[in-house]
Amino acid sequence: MFVVPNLTVLIADVAFFLLLFLIARYLYRPIMQVLEARTQRIAEGLRAAEEAKKDRAAAEKEYQERLSDARREGQALLDRIAKQGEDLRKQLEAKARTQADGLIAKARAEIEQERDKAVQDLRSQVADLAVLAAGRIIGESLDAKKHRELINRAIEEAEIRA
Repeated sequence: MFVVPNLTVLIADVAFFLLLFLIARYLYRPIMQVLEARTQRIAEGLRAAEEAKKDRAAAEKEYQERLSDARREGQALLDRIAKQGEDLRKQLEAKARTQADGLIAKARAEIEQERDKAVQDLRSQVADLAVLAAGRIIGESLDAKKHRELINRAIEEAEIRA
């Protein structure tokens, strides 16, 4: 047998089930829709964060590649400048060496000319002194042309022996 102990309990039970039905019918769906929308927003935010992370990684990779390219180009530029500087130094050194060799050759030629001139002057003075000395020793004047020929032959013989 079923006995209703109290009408209040029965009304409370009916009110509870009615409230449960109303909550399920009118509040549960909107709350679930709000929760579902929130879940979708969070999922979209996570996807966007993942895409941003991938984009950042791609940008970082591109940055590193560009930086590497810039370093290679800079090093190539430095190498090219160093090579040009070395080539210029070699050209200037060769030009200076050529000029120095030319100056040395010119100086040697001038020295040789001066030496030859000094030797000729010395021969002439020695010949004149010899003629003068021989004329004083002998007491008479010799033919200057003949005497000069004798002295020049003597000087040439002395050079050959030396």
